[in-house]
Amino acid sequence: MEKNQLQDDINYIKKMIENNRRSLVDNGIMYISIGVYVVLGASISYLLGTAGKQDLLPPLWLALIIILIIFNLIISRRFKKKQTRKTFASETFSAVWMACGIPITIISILYFITGGITLSTLFTSISAILGIGYFLTGHINELKFMKILAFGWWLAMITSILWLYIGEEHQLALLFAGLIFILEVIPGIIIYNKWKRVYNE
Repeated sequence: MEKNQLQDDINYIKKMIENNRRSLVDNGIMYISIGVYVVLGASISYLLGTAGKQDLLPPLWLALIIILIIFNLIISRRFKKKQTRKTFASETFSAVWMACGIPITIISILYFITGGITLSTLFTSISAILGIGYFLTGHINELKFMKILAFGWWLAMITSILWLYIGEEHQLALLFAGLIFILEVIPGIIIYNKWKRVYNE
């Protein structure tokens, strides 16, 4: 009787660990969607900047931000339905990116509405916040490469500050597009493939 009870307890613990492991694995779609939208927006911003049509930037980015928020809310709800249970770590993961996403959205909107924030300051702030989000995500999901990418974002933060002395400000948009593709889209694809493997097991 005790042996059967012990086996049941072991099976329960294994099941709980597996559920927690699946809950912890991010699907990567957020990184891909944000990356694609920012690369698109930054590339268009560069073209508009070189053409002297900066007045079109605010409506462009406001539209992209609204579409991106709606898209990620829909994807997030669908992803939550697939989760078998919520864990403290998965809740912490959601809280981390909410805490990072809110200031990034506010800073971006203020940049386009007020005009009191420079492009260098905008990219510096976003890079610093993303670095924090990546480092914590890497710790929560036990992904070392995410922690390494966090330092990539902090290096981008330093570059955004120094760029004022080595190049023109509107060129930052093109530079940021490249960084987003390397540090956001590619890792998102890697995480998405990892997520698919876990949920197909």
